[in-house]
Amino acid sequence: MRDHTFRIALLLGASALPGAVHAEDAATGSEEAAQAAGEGEQIVVTATRTPLAIEDVPATVTVIDAEDIADDMVTDIKDLVRYEPGVSVRRAPARFGAALGTLGRARNEDFVIRGIGGNRVLIQVDGIRTPQGFTFGAQEAGRGGYTDVSLVKSVEILRGPASALYGSDGLAGAVSFTTSDPVDLIGTDSFGGFASASYSSADEEFSETVALAGQSGAFSAMLAYTRRDFHELENKATVGGLGEARTLPNPQDGESDAFLGKLVWEQGPHRLRLTGEYLDSALFTDVLTGQGPQFLFGPSPSWIVDDLTANDTTSRKRVSLDWTYSGGGAVDYAHVAAYYQDGKDVQFADEDRSPVGATPRPDRERLNTFENEVFGGVAEARKVFSTGAIGHVLAFGGDVSFTRQEGLRDGTEPPAGEVFPSRAFPATDFTLGGIFLADEIALFDNRLTIFPALRFDFYDLSPTDDPLLPSFTGSAQSGNRLSPKLGVTLKLAENTLLFANYAQGFRAPTPYQVNNFFENLAFGYTSLPNPDLGPETSESWEAGLRFSTDAVSLQVVGFSASYDDFISQQVVGGSFTPADPAQYQYVNFDAVEIDGVEAKASYRADNGLTANFAIAYADGDILSPGAAPQPLSTIDPLNLVAGIGYRHPQGRFGVELTAIHHARKELDETTGECTGDCYRPGAFTVLDATAFVAITDALKLRAGVFNLTDETYAYWQDVRGLSDTSTITSAFTRPGRNASVSINFSF
Repeated sequence: MRDHTFRIALLLGASALPGAVHAEDAATGSEEAAQAAGEGEQIVVTATRTPLAIEDVPATVTVIDAEDIADDMVTDIKDLVRYEPGVSVRRAPARFGAALGTLGRARNEDFVIRGIGGNRVLIQVDGIRTPQGFTFGAQEAGRGGYTDVSLVKSVEILRGPASALYGSDGLAGAVSFTTSDPVDLIGTDSFGGFASASYSSADEEFSETVALAGQSGAFSAMLAYTRRDFHELENKATVGGLGEARTLPNPQDGESDAFLGKLVWEQGPHRLRLTGEYLDSALFTDVLTGQGPQFLFGPSPSWIVDDLTANDTTSRKRVSLDWTYSGGGAVDYAHVAAYYQDGKDVQFADEDRSPVGATPRPDRERLNTFENEVFGGVAEARKVFSTGAIGHVLAFGGDVSFTRQEGLRDGTEPPAGEVFPSRAFPATDFTLGGIFLADEIALFDNRLTIFPALRFDFYDLSPTDDPLLPSFTGSAQSGNRLSPKLGVTLKLAENTLLFANYAQGFRAPTPYQVNNFFENLAFGYTSLPNPDLGPETSESWEAGLRFSTDAVSLQVVGFSASYDDFISQQVVGGSFTPADPAQYQYVNFDAVEIDGVEAKASYRADNGLTANFAIAYADGDILSPGAAPQPLSTIDPLNLVAGIGYRHPQGRFGVELTAIHHARKELDETTGECTGDCYRPGAFTVLDATAFVAITDALKLRAGVFNLTDETYAYWQDVRGLSDTSTITSAFTRPGRNASVSINFSF
């Protein structure tokens, strides 16, 4: 039984709103607001770049800026949240096959926030949502490869439902990337930029970034480019060779190119900005773990895999045009944007086979694609006014996007009963849209602030008459949802803030969940569409205490969340025979309940000494019809981060030692995740050391040594589903002692 008293108490608050700012900053741009906030304060930037000092946010928000990314030697999104308890990224080793198994093929799959991940966490770049993840058959496309961290100036991680801010997909939280503008490179000068180069021994990655910006009159522009070349990620295993017994990483060669360009016109209160972004990555894998004799039926091999290789590519391109007004009159601030985005994941596998008997075993190829092509727009305005002694910042607006989502399954030698090319669902036109109204109500000389918000969202799925599915006609679906938020902050003293929030979230079903269609009658199973599939919903209660001064920051938070109508693929009929095939269908099956606590603290002395600490613990259950509650295994075990360092007051040099500790996952928290007992990595503590030195005002050198004690360890998220009888657990270990170095020249 959950604590209803705790829930009622938490109903007093809500999380940050779109457009929630202090009244005195509401009519200014983010640069001016940052200056007004004072030195050392972090600024939360929403999808429309509305600034709010993080100390005043009625929710749990983390801001990671470009300097943090550089100082921590971050190369990808898993590194990005390395020191962020309660947030993780799953990355299993690449041990997939051509037609069977997808383990590790998604690479950095997705963010997991407080135990909930996948498409249930919204990821966006400059207010534009990134493509969804997808898995079917031999394909698994993650979302971790759609953003290069070297081209962003800040990342905002919001815990808890975010649908009142961003609409669908913000079921569990939101991760918002904001890219740099020309002014970030040149400041008040007419020309500027930087060049950097780095190396990481963990995967032998070399990366180079160059960015240039200039300004002439009312116009400014910038161009930035990052190149990465890398290999497989190291682990602590020792077994080589071919086949499933191999635990050393499969050899990989990867590369990526990321471009960002902006052209800005700014005159008085008006700003017009054109943005172009392009990211393309390619990864070649020699899948040694899938080569050699293949034992599918009994002790004798079914065939021999002589060679298995994979070529996977991920690309995202985006063009956007936005206009911003910061002045006075009917509104104090307005923002309108239109954009086009295309995200595509392509996975190709080539398998050479030899027979072991009279049955021919032709070579196989698999080509699987997943693409999201999007047109969209967003508009927002806000107005500052007072009603007597009560101050208001009223924000209102909306957004809409039109997506063509489609996937393709192709290749040679399809499974018995199948034909290529085919699709797992028809190409679908997917519309998402919504309007919101939010207010920031300041009472009692800003000691009490209330943040109400309400958003109305709608969605529409319209499948096409797809010629690759001639025997199937997809079903259209539409729906809508109201998502409220209510937040409260109360200043108990000048530096002490009590905050609370209540928020609802939802996620519309995806095209492939509504109209999933697949038949393999020879093997006795089929997949059925579900035109009545409903959205997933969530409710979250959160309350915390925050204390902040120039030297000390403390925060303690308790939260409780419930998620209803989780979409799950279930067997709804049939007996797994050709005459009576099993029927798989996506249905609203599960509910989830999660409670937890988080705390963090930091200290920075005038002499440069720094210290920080953060800890997160959560517990959750899955509630399924007709079954006893099962633990939610996607929650990380208790984890904490503690660090101590020194940073020269003038920023000339600095050093930091950081410890990461993860407890062992309790056995009774893994029930139902595995056949038998699950493999649970032991508790571990890893030490990292980073340092920087500013050789000149323009030249900075950074270095880091990670896993200083050469610990053998693995993250729970990476091994989820692995049985404790597995003989390849060492394949899931993280790199041993490794180092990174970078050099940056700014002008």
